[in-house]
Amino acid sequence: MSTADAGREIDAAEIVADAVLAIPEVADLHGGQFGEVGTYLPGRRVTGVVVDENSCAVHISVHYPADVRGVAERVRAVVARLVDVPVNVTVGDLSTAGYPPENSEDAVTELSTVTEIAPNIREGN
Repeated sequence: MSTADAGREIDAAEIVADAVLAIPEVADLHGGQFGEVGTYLPGRRVTGVVVDENSCAVHISVHYPADVRGVAERVRAVVARLVDVPVNVTVGDLSTAGYPPENSEDAVTELSTVTEIAPNIREGN
């Protein structure tokens, strides 16, 4: 973990969430059927991501008609670069709102930026 400019600590779950949400085909993070998937942090909650010493669970909603399996594999690949545990991706919902993005190039640039500024969790930073 590292300290953010605003004075609060950034958790691995937040870094994973930011990277996943930068993927254009991902509509949102999904909290599970009863909202059970998430990480509780001081004063906030990261919905749809749980990172522990044994695994990383990421639950997402995918924009329809994107290739669901392809999006899940892309999410797994992005998150695997950030954590040193097995990554399990669950697609909990499909969304028809706001897809495709107006400018997909901007979304790819945002993903690159997230992976450049995110500390390497695998090294314990």
